Amino acid sequence: MRRRYGAPVTNTRNVVYADGWDGSVVNPLSRAEAEARDAAGTPYAVLVLADGRPEHVLAVSWGDGYCGTTRYDHRGRRVATDEWRRTPDGDLFLRCRRTWHGPDGVGEHEFPHVAARRRTTYRLDGRRHDIDEPQGDRGGRRDTSRVEAPPRTPRPAFGRWHALLGLDGGVRLVETAGHGLPVTSEDEPPWRPPRPMPPGDLENLFIDGSTRTVAGGAERARLQVRHVGDLRLPSGRLVAADPAWLEHAAVPYTVTVPPGSYPVTLSLARIGDDPRHVRVAAARLDVTDRPVRGWEMALRPGQDLLDLGHDEFFGFGVDAGMACFVDADEVAGRIDAWRTLGLGDEPYLRAGDGGTVLWLSGWGDGAYPTWVGRDAEGRVACFVADMLL
Repeated sequence: MRRRYGAPVTNTRNVVYADGWDGSVVNPLSRAEAEARDAAGTPYAVLVLADGRPEHVLAVSWGDGYCGTTRYDHRGRRVATDEWRRTPDGDLFLRCRRTWHGPDGVGEHEFPHVAARRRTTYRLDGRRHDIDEPQGDRGGRRDTSRVEAPPRTPRPAFGRWHALLGLDGGVRLVETAGHGLPVTSEDEPPWRPPRPMPPGDLENLFIDGSTRTVAGGAERARLQVRHVGDLRLPSGRLVAADPAWLEHAAVPYTVTVPPGSYPVTLSLARIGDDPRHVRVAAARLDVTDRPVRGWEMALRPGQDLLDLGHDEFFGFGVDAGMACFVDADEVAGRIDAWRTLGLGDEPYLRAGDGGTVLWLSGWGDGAYPTWVGRDAEGRVACFVADMLL
């Protein structure tokens, strides 16, 4: 047989479409089904096989501006993951890269714990942060930061994933049904796109006399709306925090409002048949009376929604069973003052000078999100601290 020198060398990888990979092909998809999901922006996964084993797995959800890739070695051990996120102009940028290296004689379950690890996180403003753990769980890490623009790439057309996977352009991706891998059928995919916790029905929390289930559906509660007075915001920078930790956690939200005094309303949940069992479901600070047309999570400096995984949120911590609204410029005079105040028979209190509103925090200690409501023109209409009943 004569060899044709100079002809391009083409490698082939088999491709399998599915909901995902968890050691088996979960809910296989046809190419047409996967391509339809790609166009619709709904989640799907692609397995790229080498020698009959998964070499790469892509988890794609363009509707969420997300694509995650995982690379496995010949022993089925995860050795690299990339998280690509959408930029404002529609391209993708590398948000996070994680790698694991050696040792060769360790199985897939122990490997991530003993292998040398590196995590690199990029931000669109040009910040890069590296965490190196050369001994894995066995100790020692080094953090370094520098200015470096993140790698970027256009969003690939369906089937053109080479750049995301680091594959040579000469590699052909060929769909196959006869892959020989185990197949399972599951109600839920083995992965979810990183969608932060949604705001829920915040408006309905402030309808007096309405009912809802709480405690994960285990209890029924009737809501009572109670106006507790105005809160002074001389700086227009709102803080929501545990009053016992104001000295350490009094970081205002990045969204500000004009200085002034604003009414605060609480949603009280009277639970079950016990009239004494009352919990605070939410606290609302109204900036205007314009209707809310959209909600966004209130963030503090340095927080980024891209850091949140599925159903995660940024919240203020509570360790003393209480929460409060206070202006950032008022914090210094409030650190100890709250301890002299008694709630009496009500689960809330407005300090006499209008500088603080305190309330019992939902089910007690934990973390609670605050939401910013915006009107049809994008202006701030209110803040709502959700006590997650």
